[in-house]
Amino acid sequence: MLDVDLPKENGLNPMEVLDGDADVMHPDSRSNQLEQFQSRLVDSKVLHAELDSWLDEGLAIKEDGSCAFGEPFQLEELSQFDHALEEVLFPQVLRMPSIASSNPVSTTEACLAVEDFLCSVATSLWDAFWSSDDEEFPFFVTDVQKLSSRHNLPHCLALVKRHDKREDDVLWEHISEIVLLEGSLQGPTYESFPTSFQVSQAVFCALHLLVSRKLSHVRLSTSANQNVFTVFVLLVHFHGGSVIRIEGDISSLEADTVEVYKSAAVWVQKQASLMVSAVNKVWTTFGTVNWRDVGALQMLLATFYCIEQFRAPKKSILDLYSKQIFFSSQKVEQRRQEINGNNKNFAVALVSEIYEDSEDILEVDHRNTLTFPTFLKIEPGSLLWIEDTDRKKMLEVYDVCVSAEHHVCIGVDVDDEAKRPVNIFVGAHPAQLETSWEEMGAWYHVQRLTRILTTMKQRGLQTRHIPRLVHSGVLLHPGMCEKRESQAHCDHPWCQVPVLVTSPVGESLQQIFLRDKVLPPIELLRCCHDCLSAVQSAHSMGIQHANITPDNIIRVAEANGENYYVLVEWGHAVLEENDRPKVNLIFSSTDALQSGRLCPASDIESLLYVLFYLSRGKLPQCVSVESALQWRYRAWSRRAIQQVLGEVSIVLKAFADYVDSLCGTPYSVDYDIWVLRINRALVQEGILRH
Repeated sequence: MLDVDLPKENGLNPMEVLDGDADVMHPDSRSNQLEQFQSRLVDSKVLHAELDSWLDEGLAIKEDGSCAFGEPFQLEELSQFDHALEEVLFPQVLRMPSIASSNPVSTTEACLAVEDFLCSVATSLWDAFWSSDDEEFPFFVTDVQKLSSRHNLPHCLALVKRHDKREDDVLWEHISEIVLLEGSLQGPTYESFPTSFQVSQAVFCALHLLVSRKLSHVRLSTSANQNVFTVFVLLVHFHGGSVIRIEGDISSLEADTVEVYKSAAVWVQKQASLMVSAVNKVWTTFGTVNWRDVGALQMLLATFYCIEQFRAPKKSILDLYSKQIFFSSQKVEQRRQEINGNNKNFAVALVSEIYEDSEDILEVDHRNTLTFPTFLKIEPGSLLWIEDTDRKKMLEVYDVCVSAEHHVCIGVDVDDEAKRPVNIFVGAHPAQLETSWEEMGAWYHVQRLTRILTTMKQRGLQTRHIPRLVHSGVLLHPGMCEKRESQAHCDHPWCQVPVLVTSPVGESLQQIFLRDKVLPPIELLRCCHDCLSAVQSAHSMGIQHANITPDNIIRVAEANGENYYVLVEWGHAVLEENDRPKVNLIFSSTDALQSGRLCPASDIESLLYVLFYLSRGKLPQCVSVESALQWRYRAWSRRAIQQVLGEVSIVLKAFADYVDSLCGTPYSVDYDIWVLRINRALVQEGILRH
């Protein structure tokens, strides 16, 4: 860190000039008045006392999660900026230390990490929007400790415009952006707002910057543009941050040199516009920057505007945004032509603007009306005879499980010496199909699931992460079958009821999550790896699952204590072009909700929603397709999914970024690279399974 020990120039210490103690430099009475005002504005705590109640009222969180001061940037503005930065690289040299660290040097390490962050942001933005081959970077980042000690401020960093190529000659008017390293920003709670004391410190710095810029323009007899009236101050914590934006014409300030803090408070409340962003994550627990998350994007955009105040960019945000959109549309069109040329039938549905009004609203009844067909009378201890092609098998039922969609019996094959448990799916009596939707659903579920698993078996699909078909056939009932020649079944409730037997048996993730409340990061990595392997194997056979939910993923315990995951419930799989996926407002992909079709990345999009849910991500209470689509748009725009998964694993966050780039496009998924990357993450934990 640079402890600025500035040399004197013309008998004045530049830091004293920084505080405005240079009346002789400005004979104009208004300038002298502003200089005296600035020189007496020295204690940020006194200013906080004047603004405390007003700030507390403005920072109160409303029902929609916002505050009265408003956000410094619109969501569309951030989204456009994010697209413009598609090809911009931000190098990171130093990592942010852990927030839980008790090491006394952690504050020093945090300052260095923030300095590295600000320098990387400024230089990368300069190269992308301003740079030319014959021009050096006109800013530098410095740690200004004297500001902290003199004005009761936290640790200060500044992005400073170079002045006569002397980095140690720092004036307020040369400071482009101030960063305050706070000890805490509302503790571990994100999406809240900074405290009134922290905001008042940012306002204190903004006042000094605005007054200094005004004096500079008066002294140089230049006209100030509108940008000079805007100041950005970044509040940074170990892992999070907030952006404070203050706008106002300092000419309207009644610079009372006696009641300095009172006049400053009146100007802030009456003449200035104050905007405060919520505290968002910027660094992960691993110390890396979430470059494309909302927290980091807001700081990037604030820095862009700060540099823009000193130099107009050669390329605008709109220029780079339009360029990226053009290239993306070209790639999609080229890929579509390739697909049409190869006569491949992919279900391609481009995602339109989700925030537009939707005419179709689907109301959903969340009540579970599923009941087991009572006429079958299958209960623990029941013995079931199954006719499977040319052989007969006896199964003993020892448990009946109920999920959100169906009932399944758990039993064993009586002839199996190892007594390995199996899943027994029982359909309905054919005579009941016309009188009961429930029985029709059970019958269709077993028939459809049997067809999918049989197709997989015939095509040679072999993986332990997809259920194995053990038996399929019909139930045999005790006594003589009294069916007539013209009938396919008799009146016995078990006659010709379809049955499917699969393995392995496990516990669903939904049951595990409801019981344990949390899944360790290692288990989430295992789950992602195993489900990716299952989806990859199925997609290679032209089959998409189309119904990935926590209920449809089971965890199987092996004899050696290891766990692995199986993607079950393939009854709604998409096998042909006219098949339609099942709609789940929380876990279905955007394409499935919007158009009733799937794109190649739909299954892994649903898998991400499951991982987000299991990582304690906040899920909405969706009551319609429209509200579900709006939540997806907001979640991806704010990078909420990447942010939550980034706390679990860097690999999962990178995988979420990859899925985000594929959603709604016809591009195929590169499963091999992601299965390999997650495998490597498991190797690092010493739990690689063969």
